[in-house]
Amino acid sequence: MNFLGIFVDASWRWARLACLALLLVFPARATLAQQPDAGLAAQLAALASGRQMAIGGKNIASSEFLVRLYAALGNTRAWGDERNVAALRDAVARSWEDGLMPSDFHADALNKPTASPDEQDILMSDALVRLLYQLYFGKVYPNALDPNWNFARQLLTQDPAQSISKAIADGKVAQLIDDVRLKHPLYSALKATLQAFTQIDANGGWPAIPDGPVFKPGVEDARVPQLRARLAITGEYSGPPSDSQAFDPALVEALKKFQTAHGLEADGVGGPATMGALNVSAHQRVEQIRVNLERARWILRPLGSEMVVVNIAAQRLHLFLKGEKVWSTRVIVGKTYNKTPIFTEPMSVIVFNPDWTVPRSIVRKEIFPKAAANPGYLTANNYYLTDGNGGVVDPAGINWSAYTGASFPYGVVQRPGPNNALGLVKFLFPNRFSVYLHDTPSRQLFAKSDRSLSHGCIRVEDPLRLAELILADRLGWNRQKIDAMVATGKLQGVALKDKLPVLLLYWTVDPTFDGGARFYRDLYGRDPKLLAALNAPFKPVPPKTVSAPVATGTLAPSNGTDDTAAK
Repeated sequence: MNFLGIFVDASWRWARLACLALLLVFPARATLAQQPDAGLAAQLAALASGRQMAIGGKNIASSEFLVRLYAALGNTRAWGDERNVAALRDAVARSWEDGLMPSDFHADALNKPTASPDEQDILMSDALVRLLYQLYFGKVYPNALDPNWNFARQLLTQDPAQSISKAIADGKVAQLIDDVRLKHPLYSALKATLQAFTQIDANGGWPAIPDGPVFKPGVEDARVPQLRARLAITGEYSGPPSDSQAFDPALVEALKKFQTAHGLEADGVGGPATMGALNVSAHQRVEQIRVNLERARWILRPLGSEMVVVNIAAQRLHLFLKGEKVWSTRVIVGKTYNKTPIFTEPMSVIVFNPDWTVPRSIVRKEIFPKAAANPGYLTANNYYLTDGNGGVVDPAGINWSAYTGASFPYGVVQRPGPNNALGLVKFLFPNRFSVYLHDTPSRQLFAKSDRSLSHGCIRVEDPLRLAELILADRLGWNRQKIDAMVATGKLQGVALKDKLPVLLLYWTVDPTFDGGARFYRDLYGRDPKLLAALNAPFKPVPPKTVSAPVATGTLAPSNGTDDTAAK
């Protein structure tokens, strides 16, 4: 069902969206098809004229669409079937399970009606349409947060007025709501996590740990009982309650589990970062989960069963084949001032022994100053220079003092080899950001808990294993064949028989599919803005910024899309 065209301000002119062939186009002013029941006529006429946008003291988000819906119902009251009434009330009351707000769906008016019967009927219809829209697309329109968002919404051509009216007429509102709700396993796991942490929050959350010395194995500290109680609530500590002040081995192991679940170095030491994560309240964690449920509604619906998923906030890569997660590994992502963009494109080529054409911004800021100070720097690092025609230029013949980084006219290329910035393999999924996955010679960086270190590309901890799994599935290759190709030292590209979708997303919560979760630091500071919009009154935004179905998107500018290396 396509609810994209449901919510329209009366002043909006749909003529501006003529290029959206797949959208349902509703007229700027609806007309009444039949004479409605007495009492309902005035309300519908006011909605059709655009003069009235509130009923019973409640704002109506879908006035034009409601006129169409009632026309499909013969302009009679919609909510005479108690099965539908009960289903709507139950779904609104339980909307919190999806991280939504019952107040967005006139919850008080549904449970304690104060409006006239005709007004109440329209309020219930508006509540249903609001709920269907938010469950299908999310409450917040991504473009309202950032105009650079370009992910396509999944568009269908079926008229929602006919679908909704049929469900109402057949007494199947409950089924309609269930059909619209996202069924993806990751979404279901996030909902289970939300339920678990909501219960913890309702029970009073967990104790805050006061400031004090760093917790280290073997120390005694008056705060240890509080730490033990804190970790028991979220399940990391499973031992018996104790007032002991000893930071004993069982508690150290519990703290390591907590650190792992929060993207921290699992050293068993309660330093500032660990204490900060411990003292994030249960309510804050509930809100964080809600934010990521909203992101799930934006993205998950159209996904297939095979993909490479990079969670930028988690700094991890997951490979899904035939509907199963077959592998996961650590990655390095863009720095806060070189953010890795969010988009999806299909992987088409795997390149072994790649060379690296250094982006101009890196030449200007990093390579040129070093080469100007020491011309031998280029040779020592396996770089060579090219002119505008692709010819090789001898650095010894250049008057380096005549140039600046900005005016330097030559290109810089790094030859294939184990010390190449891209390592031994890169994975290409052509995109407007010039971002890709690749190897790196700086393997020691993967041991860091904060791996936001690149210029925007994604460095993979074990890229040859990723290549092995993909090529075994796509082309029937084995590791020996890959190793033999790498051993040649020659640049070679392998086209994938079936392209593999690559999805770069930004989620600060990953469910563990057992009611728990892994929480990650909001690297790029995106959660607060989304949470504020999620908690604000519902103001549906027509999709006027979408000009055509597109395959790529981003939540933030790429901060120099040519910065593709991961130095």
